[in-house]
Amino acid sequence: MFAYRQTMIYGAIQLAADHSLGFIFTAVVICLVAGWLVGALMHRTREASPVHQYRWLAGTAIVAGLGVWTTHFIAMLGYRPDMLLGFAGDTTTFSALVAVLIVGLPLALTPLFKSRRVRTTIGAVAGLGIGGMHYTGMAAVEGCVQTHSPLISGLAACIGACGLALACGLPPRLATNRAVCALFTLAVGGTHFVAIAGTTLQHVAGYVGGPHENITLSVFTAAAAGVLFLGAFLTILTAQRFDAQEQAHSAVLRTALDNMSNGLVYLDETDRVRLYNRRYLEIYGFPADTDLSGLNSDEIIELVGDRHDWTAERRQQARMRLNEWRGIESFTLIDYLMDDGRIMEVEIRPIAEGGTVITFDDVTKDRESQRRIAELAFCDPLTKLANRRALTARMERDFFPKQRFKLLLIDLDRFKQVNDTYGHATGDQLLVQVAGRLNEVAGPHGFVARLGGDEMAMLVYGDQEETMAVASQVIAALSAPFQIDQIRISIGCSIGVCCTDDARDAGELMQFSDIALYESKRQGRGRTSCYTPGMLETVAERVQLETDMRTAIERGEMHLAYQPVIALADDRIIGYEALIRWTHPTLGMVSPARFIPLAEETGQIVSIGAWVLQEACRQAVQLPGNLYVAVNVSPVQFRSPLLLSDLTQALAQSGLSARRLEIELTETAIVEDGPQIATMLAAIRRLGVTVAMDDFGTGYSSLAHLRDLPLDRIKVDRSFVATAETDRHSMAVLEGITHIARTMNVAIQAEGVETTSQLQLMREIGCDAIQGYLVGRPERLEPPKALIALSA
Repeated sequence: MFAYRQTMIYGAIQLAADHSLGFIFTAVVICLVAGWLVGALMHRTREASPVHQYRWLAGTAIVAGLGVWTTHFIAMLGYRPDMLLGFAGDTTTFSALVAVLIVGLPLALTPLFKSRRVRTTIGAVAGLGIGGMHYTGMAAVEGCVQTHSPLISGLAACIGACGLALACGLPPRLATNRAVCALFTLAVGGTHFVAIAGTTLQHVAGYVGGPHENITLSVFTAAAAGVLFLGAFLTILTAQRFDAQEQAHSAVLRTALDNMSNGLVYLDETDRVRLYNRRYLEIYGFPADTDLSGLNSDEIIELVGDRHDWTAERRQQARMRLNEWRGIESFTLIDYLMDDGRIMEVEIRPIAEGGTVITFDDVTKDRESQRRIAELAFCDPLTKLANRRALTARMERDFFPKQRFKLLLIDLDRFKQVNDTYGHATGDQLLVQVAGRLNEVAGPHGFVARLGGDEMAMLVYGDQEETMAVASQVIAALSAPFQIDQIRISIGCSIGVCCTDDARDAGELMQFSDIALYESKRQGRGRTSCYTPGMLETVAERVQLETDMRTAIERGEMHLAYQPVIALADDRIIGYEALIRWTHPTLGMVSPARFIPLAEETGQIVSIGAWVLQEACRQAVQLPGNLYVAVNVSPVQFRSPLLLSDLTQALAQSGLSARRLEIELTETAIVEDGPQIATMLAAIRRLGVTVAMDDFGTGYSSLAHLRDLPLDRIKVDRSFVATAETDRHSMAVLEGITHIARTMNVAIQAEGVETTSQLQLMREIGCDAIQGYLVGRPERLEPPKALIALSA
């Protein structure tokens, strides 16, 4: 045993002495790069569609073959530096072809096979090919007599076969670039150096080789290495492009999929999972963090079977059923009885590009209800209208074969106020009267349904002109007052319309009509909107913007910009108006005109406004003590009971004096419920905070606002400033407001001063202060200058 160890140690020392370490290091680096590339390319081959799969396959074969060939000959260039060796050009070139064909090609083909056993076998063949390439390359060596040990040669071949067999036999989830790279390097390096250890070279007397042979070989190997590194660069770029595309799609897709009530799985043309959602995992009892991506149907069935202790016969039944579903050539709905008794409505939808989308809807309760009360299944018990199910059944019936009709989705305006004010009993009576009016508009052959709550629907079988006429009749009918006992109620409605020509099925028709209804309500209610192409994308963009806005402050994307306010008495900065700005990571600067209305609509403006108050007060502390900061308050925020709390908290946390904070409100925010608004403004002023009316003259302007509401400042809208020099009416309004403000001892401030002539006009009129691009644009807060030269 001792002698054997000595022999091994001596052999290792001799092997190290026979090599140049610089070449060995270079060979190992080349082999690692090739291994990483092979792993990346095999992954792309596995994930690519059949149309593009062969490109990745060819790239894998070339990179793997050149990687083995380059590693061998770079190592050989550093072998036996004490001997003058040469290399036959034709045999050397032939060995590169051998490497691509018997190593690269089998290795490239393995991702195409689902069977792990087949992949392992092909990998072993590729591993044996490393040995074949090695001895082909050794045959190119000239100037020596070679002696090879059969035992060592067999061991080298086994190392190569085992290494690539393991690399190819790894399950998809474990076949990472790192794992494949390590096994590839082990197989190639192990085969070469073990085989070299069993090789003896004896110099041929009289052989005189030229250095140009080794130089030529170095050039070729350097070129091959360059191809590998170029391939690495291109592969990285390709991977980044695919990853970027995947991230761009996943933001929208994942939100939609994980909020679906139905389970969904998408099997591509190669029978692998490309898409699934959280509900699908719940249906089969998988944990929420289970990853099914890349698995084929057999692997999924094995996972489900293991989780529910299925027998081999039960697993075979599942395979047969899934194969039957995947063989369906057109959209199909079937009921599927689960092992636990649940009934799933399975929707099978073949994809034109290849593959199948399968959705699972738990209809257990629906089927039980259908069996118990079949006669009430399609009727709304309150209004006696058709219900949602009846509407869906009617639309699906007329879709196949397709008849041309339009769906009107009707949503009652101010219905919630009726319930809150008069109670649900009155609301129910109102719904009954609404149903009666809709039936009168639809006529004896019309179809009207109640979808739930205050949502109604109507089907119109006619052209666009007739449909719009019916929609106008509906709006007129529901706008007329309703009499319920002694209560007179006025509501209205908004309508969304979509035609079967614009939808592929009843579900899409409903979805598109709902999007059109949303547009009607967004534009002010009491109107009809028709679905047009692009609306879905617009809604998706709004939803994404709303989602991003929820975390924009936490991610530091929002900040405040400050525009100076100049006192005309001494041209001195007396304060700043705080304006919110949003720098989106992908959209760039998002205009406040775009995201503020959305924030008001969704209610996010309350939390955003609270942050603006806190941030403005915190930063205003840095200003000299005689400067104030003005903060705009949205009408939605002003009606929130949290406003006073947010104000006091912002002042307390920042330490800012209340007299240095000014709240700006638009006229629109204060036109409703005058006494309550006055009470709120008085409470704000009692804190020491001043109040300004912003954009005066553009809203519901009334001198009563100036008389009844406690105001400290009036800000005249920029539209009057811009036109006062050329429009005598604007000039008269400016002079009148200024005179009234001075008489009432309220400061007057002009917005949007952009030219020196406008500045001079504001001086002549008697404005107290101005702001605008002439004296300063909104910028992040910096130490202010005491004076601004307005005469320049």
